[in-house]
Amino acid sequence: MNDPAALDLDLDVHVPPDEMVQYIQELMTLPHAEIAASSATTLAQRQWGGDTPVARAALLRWSALNLAFQDKRLESWTVARDQDRIQVPAALVAAAGVAPLYIDNERAVFDIPALLDATLEFQPPAGRA
Repeated sequence: MNDPAALDLDLDVHVPPDEMVQYIQELMTLPHAEIAASSATTLAQRQWGGDTPVARAALLRWSALNLAFQDKRLESWTVARDQDRIQVPAALVAAAGVAPLYIDNERAVFDIPALLDATLEFQPPAGRA
């Protein structure tokens, strides 16, 4: 994988975090067999009123999040529910709307440490200081 710091590329395709949460919650509540590229596209276009830049950004970020789920560093942030399904904290999904992306092997991917740092911004406070 390329070093994201070495790349001078800014993919400025953000999705408002609350909208990203809503989009992925709808996707993840579909029956597992129905979560496919066509259903992801249909839901994105329904949520954002057609083939809009935000709908395309959500699709790009959903694809990058799926790739990120394969990274061992995310295991402690997700919970296995049943076969082939995971529970994803809303903070991680919200961060997926705005965390930095970079290009690796012609795919947009998350810089995992930056994704986890962004996730912390959406976590509720863990107590009183």
